[in-house]
Amino acid sequence: MVSDLLLSVLFSSITVSFFKLFELKNVKTFQAIVMNYISCGVIGSLFAKQTIFEVHVWEMPWYGFAVGLGFLFISIFFCIGLTAQKLGVSVSMVAAKLSVVIPVLIALVFHGEQLTMLRAGGIVLSLLAVYLMSRSGQASSNSSTNSSNFIWLPLVVFAGSGSIDALLNHLNRTYIPPSTADQIVTTVFLNAFVLGVIFLGYQLFTKKETLNSKSLVWGLLLGVPNYFSMYFLLKTLGDHQQASVVFPINNIGIVLMSSLLAFVLFKEQLNRLKIIGLVLATMAIVLMAL
Repeated sequence: MVSDLLLSVLFSSITVSFFKLFELKNVKTFQAIVMNYISCGVIGSLFAKQTIFEVHVWEMPWYGFAVGLGFLFISIFFCIGLTAQKLGVSVSMVAAKLSVVIPVLIALVFHGEQLTMLRAGGIVLSLLAVYLMSRSGQASSNSSTNSSNFIWLPLVVFAGSGSIDALLNHLNRTYIPPSTADQIVTTVFLNAFVLGVIFLGYQLFTKKETLNSKSLVWGLLLGVPNYFSMYFLLKTLGDHQQASVVFPINNIGIVLMSSLLAFVLFKEQLNRLKIIGLVLATMAIVLMAL
């Protein structure tokens, strides 16, 4: 369980760091994200005992959730990338990973878990941390746009990422077994790819976008850590570990590791507000884990 969780943290942190590389390499983020999902789908098909076509996943009761998750995956992933570029990697990760309050609240309401004083304190601290980290973000060095114009991005990432975690936990509790995690995750990734291709095709048809081969190659590479971050997270949950414990520990690890990678690899400055936000983020998720 511990090794799977650590691997999920590692691959998730590598995934978000790709977005900063995209900015440095002038990669078109959305094109890379679309290609990332076909890479995820291929890897998932290789790991699955049966392909999604063999088991007719479109007839499964969870297929509607997979379509919804596919939409959330590609749209929120794009917002995470934009947040990393405009406000910083650590800001994007704090907004994405402190969204753990959403599945925790849903667990309280729908799964009968109790709201302890520690969890309540963690929820309050997490919201404050998201605000401080967002305010501390610095605009991209390649952009003349003030970072305050993108203050809404962390809020979208926060709500979307929390919804994704809540839906994944619902699928894990309700439909695994008889279906397997490989089948569900691969279906979600391929749905995200199809939706992305439709939108990208529209952009190309209306001349608002032109294909960039470099972006497509980077997207295929991005799919490798992205798939394994999800694979090891669901493997941890599949080991009968409580989601209310796994998600907080997983998320705080990603917040801290991604911030460390941003500091070491991209020289992101840890100003006073950002440091306070990171401290509050750590306190918040530790409280919820307890």
